[in-house]
Amino acid sequence: MKKLIIDVRLNEYAMRDENPNVPWSPAEIAADAIECYEAGATSVHFHGRDGKTGAAANDFETYAQIIRGIRSKAPDVLVHSTLGYVTHEAAERKIDHILKLARDPMTRPDIAPVDMATMNVDIYSSEKKAFITDDQVFYNPTRLLQYFTQQIQAAGVKTIHTCWNVPCTRTVQAFIEMGLIKGPAYIALLMSESGLLAGHPGNYKGLAAHLDFLPTNGPIEWIALVYPGSIQPVASMVIAEGGHLSFGLGDHPYLELGGKPRNADIVRHIVKLARDMGREIATPEEARAMLGIPQLLKAAAA
Repeated sequence: MKKLIIDVRLNEYAMRDENPNVPWSPAEIAADAIECYEAGATSVHFHGRDGKTGAAANDFETYAQIIRGIRSKAPDVLVHSTLGYVTHEAAERKIDHILKLARDPMTRPDIAPVDMATMNVDIYSSEKKAFITDDQVFYNPTRLLQYFTQQIQAAGVKTIHTCWNVPCTRTVQAFIEMGLIKGPAYIALLMSESGLLAGHPGNYKGLAAHLDFLPTNGPIEWIALVYPGSIQPVASMVIAEGGHLSFGLGDHPYLELGGKPRNADIVRHIVKLARDMGREIATPEEARAMLGIPQLLKAAAA
């Protein structure tokens, strides 16, 4: 079987009320990423955060500091930064920091996400029988999806196309047909739990519905994640079906693993599961070959 890419979702917008090990500051994020790489992670995904409050910090300086910190000790690991999520700024500006980071090989991300739909992303409470929020919209019209895809790739960064549901996946198929995606299309199949209703359920049926509509008109690699929620209910199916896995404290506290684990502890847990099922873990170099990402110049990372 092909080797498994492990992508660690270090922090997202998770707070520390359930697990205090969510990294916030640039130094914490970089140290956590290095620890995950040493545990077997192929790539690391993160959001810039304020080190004291945990508030979002999507500015260039924060991301540059994080990436330099990661590459100072783990130059091989794939860097998967973000565009941000629900924002009130001009949508086109969500990629400004990515384009600026890409000008310097030392800070250029290897991967950046393009979420393939506009949708409501409010949280529902079954216990209260009410929505906790009722006005959160993830704004990604098709015009912007094409713009993001073209601009990010032109900057030398691989796009990962996040699919919250089947219409998203069908849009990726159209992008492949249009020739917008360079190399193998890298598709993230998102499922959601914990009151977020926007994605497929994070279970066997939710994943199976995604897989039924994977594009067939070009080479692809797919990776599964549950945001918010645990990857564990679908991890074995993903491994068996030849997909890859994305998970971390940004999505779920993983207290069921015992104590209050660090991201690296979750990585070690998934590495063992994969090897028990007969799949080895892809090195960053092997993942670059799979995804069509150029090799990082070691001199630039030194």
